[in-house]
Amino acid sequence: MKARLRVVATLSAALLMAGCQSQFQQPSDLLFAPTFSKTRQNIPYTYNTPYDCRTFTGSGWKGIASGKVNNFDQTYLISQAGCFKTQQECEAWIFYMRGYIDIPRFMRCNTYTA
Repeated sequence: MKARLRVVATLSAALLMAGCQSQFQQPSDLLFAPTFSKTRQNIPYTYNTPYDCRTFTGSGWKGIASGKVNNFDQTYLISQAGCFKTQQECEAWIFYMRGYIDIPRFMRCNTYTA
């Protein structure tokens, strides 16, 4: 009985480990998996989206996020704006941008009418 339990436990562990191998192929995958690239090409943007202030109509909230982004040996300033129908959407966008910008200079949601 104990031998059968050991075999079942060993097979279960082997199947579990085999399933996990497809997620991480290299040590760098594990190290950098929860992060994202901070190159200029990957800056979160609102242009040409439903949140673009150039096409926003009516009243709502305008979020502005600016500051310094550090990407290893590169440091650069960014500034982004987005227009949202609700304050909750604007605050969620600001919260997301806080995770991207390392040294914030201006992060705010204000009422806005286009």
